[in-house]
Amino acid sequence: MEKEHKAAVRMVQKFSEIPAGYFFCGEEDLAAMNELIGKFFEHPSVDVNTYHGFCQTFRLAITYDTASRMLLHPGTMLSVEDSCDPCQPIWSADTVNAVILLGLMLLDHAKGRGRIRDICHCMGMTLGQYLDALAEFTSGKEGKPGSSQTDFRWFGQSFLKNRDGSVPLGEALADILRRYIAAQQVFGRLDHILRCMDALSSRLEEQGGVQADSARCLREALARYCPGLEGHRLMEAEGHCPDPYGHYLALAGEYPEDVPDPGSEGLAPGAVRSQVFLPEHACSPESLRALAAQTPFRDFRELLEKNIDEERMARAMEEINMSAAYLYTLWVAPYLSA
Repeated sequence: MEKEHKAAVRMVQKFSEIPAGYFFCGEEDLAAMNELIGKFFEHPSVDVNTYHGFCQTFRLAITYDTASRMLLHPGTMLSVEDSCDPCQPIWSADTVNAVILLGLMLLDHAKGRGRIRDICHCMGMTLGQYLDALAEFTSGKEGKPGSSQTDFRWFGQSFLKNRDGSVPLGEALADILRRYIAAQQVFGRLDHILRCMDALSSRLEEQGGVQADSARCLREALARYCPGLEGHRLMEAEGHCPDPYGHYLALAGEYPEDVPDPGSEGLAPGAVRSQVFLPEHACSPESLRALAAQTPFRDFRELLEKNIDEERMARAMEEINMSAAYLYTLWVAPYLSA
């Protein structure tokens, strides 16, 4: 048992030294991560030649998010438990999405969809072995109360209360991501409706006519209550649309829910990515209700109101925040002091 533990610690150590570029499963992953948190890549504390050096990027992003939020809301507690807005992500959407992307990349390697042996070996140990190895890795000697080793052992024990430590690490990661994706769909559906409304307003304004004024009012309401939506247009095939209203109403009611299980066998590398990212624009239930009240098109107003459920949104965001926090705690935080 002691021999296996030492081998696991060595795997984690080797994992921390792998060049960060080896973790990306293609140019699209690298481009997506660059778009999300690339502004921190050139910081002196970041070293993309190692995984542990790359992890500093996430630390910088969270520090930036915390400072930005404190400027907007002085005195606000920013932990998962203390967030004053139950429908607000723990960090910015970009940072949450970057952590989720990291988890998806690691899962690709865990499922054999990557080609780097040392990553696959580390992701191939059991959850319990990984947690024990991390506790040792974060402190090379027995920790005193309050040390990083003691703290991580406490986290590991807490994390395993409702989990089986004998499951493969990749399956534990897949479970975290499944729970995140199920929760993200609540906000993804709302985002889809909003983008259909935005696309409708643009199309009707372009066409002119009797509905142009109503379309302009809708666009102004979207800008007021959902800042950040503009610039993230609905992706759809180009072509003539003889009935924009009917087209976008039907599209708004057809949110795709067939996101592949990220842990399924045979899935291509990079198959689950941006379609499960958290929307960049923040919309509280209050702002969505205000938007619905000012929406001049009744069908869209009713569809939006039908999908505004404060309790469901709060539960979903809690799951999103916990998933992101678990991913950060398991695959970023232990490597920051390496």
